[in-house]
Amino acid sequence: MAQYLRLALTALAIAGLLSAEPPWWEREPLRIIDLTTSMSQIDYRDPARVAQKKADLGYNAEHFEIMAMPAGLDDRGFFFKSKLASVPHPDYLGRYISEAKKRGIRVLIYFNVHYYTMRFAAEHPDWREIRQNGQPLDHVYDTGASFCVNTPWRDWVFQVIRDLAAYPIDGIFYDGPIYRPDTCYCKYCRAKFRKRYGTEMPPKSVRTGKAFQQLLEFQADSIADFLRDTNAILKSKNPNCALYMNGGVRGANWATGRLNRVLIKEQDLLGSEGGFLGGDLTRIPLWKPGLTARLLETQSGGKPRVIFSAASHKPWTFSLLPDPELRLLYADTIANAANVWVGITPFEFEQPEMKTLAAMNRFFAKNAEYYSQTRSAARVAVVWSDVTANFYAASAAQLIDIDRTTARSDIGNVDGEFSGITEPLLRAHIPFDVLDDVALESDSLNRYDAIFLPNVACMSDKIAARLADYVRQGGNLVADFETSRYDETGILRNNFALAEVFGASAAPKIRGPRRWDFLRPVTKNRLLTGVDREFLPSPIYYVPAILQSGHAVLQYTDRLAGPYDGVPPLSKDPAMIVNQVGKGHVVYFSGDIGNTITKFHTPELMDLLENAGRQLAARPIVVENAPESVEVVVRTQNDKHRTLVHLVNFTGEMTRPIRHIVPVSDVRITLSPDIRATNAFTLWDHRMIPLTTDSSGVRHAVIPRLNEYDVLVLEN
Repeated sequence: MAQYLRLALTALAIAGLLSAEPPWWEREPLRIIDLTTSMSQIDYRDPARVAQKKADLGYNAEHFEIMAMPAGLDDRGFFFKSKLASVPHPDYLGRYISEAKKRGIRVLIYFNVHYYTMRFAAEHPDWREIRQNGQPLDHVYDTGASFCVNTPWRDWVFQVIRDLAAYPIDGIFYDGPIYRPDTCYCKYCRAKFRKRYGTEMPPKSVRTGKAFQQLLEFQADSIADFLRDTNAILKSKNPNCALYMNGGVRGANWATGRLNRVLIKEQDLLGSEGGFLGGDLTRIPLWKPGLTARLLETQSGGKPRVIFSAASHKPWTFSLLPDPELRLLYADTIANAANVWVGITPFEFEQPEMKTLAAMNRFFAKNAEYYSQTRSAARVAVVWSDVTANFYAASAAQLIDIDRTTARSDIGNVDGEFSGITEPLLRAHIPFDVLDDVALESDSLNRYDAIFLPNVACMSDKIAARLADYVRQGGNLVADFETSRYDETGILRNNFALAEVFGASAAPKIRGPRRWDFLRPVTKNRLLTGVDREFLPSPIYYVPAILQSGHAVLQYTDRLAGPYDGVPPLSKDPAMIVNQVGKGHVVYFSGDIGNTITKFHTPELMDLLENAGRQLAARPIVVENAPESVEVVVRTQNDKHRTLVHLVNFTGEMTRPIRHIVPVSDVRITLSPDIRATNAFTLWDHRMIPLTTDSSGVRHAVIPRLNEYDVLVLEN
């Protein structure tokens, strides 16, 4: 059966290649709503009225919740015709779908495939995810269970898919499937793993080495098999049905098996929860949705991307973020070339804040042509390493000091490193892309003048060799801390794989914590521009580096016994090393500068990274007279005959959630010579913007007022 389904899918794929028209999900930007009715009454409203309300709010697609799932999903809450329904309910899907179609709304069915009731799990113990200790997984969201994709449960899911595909739906969205940190070790997984690799399944608690790499590969491939077979069934019923799932996050995905690079091959779109905001929002990067969208663009293989944004402030499901936060979630998503998904509960559906989302939807729909088939114009890239997030164990994690009166950083926190390296670039208005390990290994890097490596600790020899060649050919690298010190399975090397590139080798043991200590400049360098300090706050941990061909610009001082222990002398350890290899330049920070910036936003350390971004790479535009809290994204269309400068204004009142945005006046944009525009206008109000030329022949544009978001369109 599985072989037949795969052959059918292959035939459909070939037919799709022969079709001149792209599928519907690629033809226009999507404005997707998910009205989370599954936790309440599915058929609580007249179908025509609820469809009209969604259309009035400007949505052109939806994740439609047609299965009730209080405390999890089971077979008792199907409001559609299904052979598997154990309790009959009205066919609400049949009534609703025609009303949605009349109003131009694409209907993708929301299907939760990772959260089931304990009652249903008790009826099907053979389907459950199993912990390594042999016990079934429970307490999923405190009330439910999860099933494994390698069990006979998959056949139950596939029958539900057949039942749903009997309706004129537009697609299926899977919420899940996922594994857990200590699952799945069911008998089906064990047998499948043993057949594939000839060994028993290793534990997830040992996150290094070839065995763990095989386990990640196995679990991601198991989910991919599940998606592939779903797609074959779905498209055999209707080739115009889309399939995608709640994909991997910009974080460690080793526990869940959601490796986007593996799973995108079996999906039509790539989505991730980049716009879910929870807890203390002051600790969450303002530009989280956009950074996630940039990574998805790299991982999607050209397929459309979707950023999932919740309208609520998590963990309070029945809540609502203020107007500015909602607008910024939306704006940061579309500025970074992703489609919009907004999750709203019925309690929020009638709130006045919905007018905000309606206005954004109208803007997006009206200007759809400016968001289709765009390409980043960035000359800088920052690497998010999935491999490091999954394998890096932070060899010195035990060094973290428990004294709350001293400076600390979360050593080994890859997300903190990434956030700390990207924030100075964002605040310097430097456009950049986000690459991953696969891009480093196989994509052309020549379009980038500079690549930043925020503690990309786990790196293959192949990637290291490609980066070395990139530098020799004229590229520039900026790296910090343990970058390339481990192989791609998390095994510690004797030295950096990039030692020759850094111009330094690594001593064995990490030093720290540096509680109240400093760096000092030891030579002049243009990277110190504006950093007029005799002492700079030190990163908290560092790798003792031994200079080879590189030159120290900053060195660590000796450790002080206390914060008032006098003026510290220089140590022998370099903190910032510059090196030239072939035609390119390298800047290596031996400390965890990214995590230190994330914790303390140290101005001098941020200045160093801003200088590196400005000096090592060309910029398509330069933005002046705008605060650092304005994000700048530059994209092109029509073979670079159109340049789009997206400006997202996060300037609030120094707290989050942001309740009021401070408008910015007279934002000055200087065009690079590559932009040969003859006219300019803004998208929000379609105001014509004069292009002026100064005495040196450089052209400028001034945007009179920027609220949350606008786009300067430059056309040739």
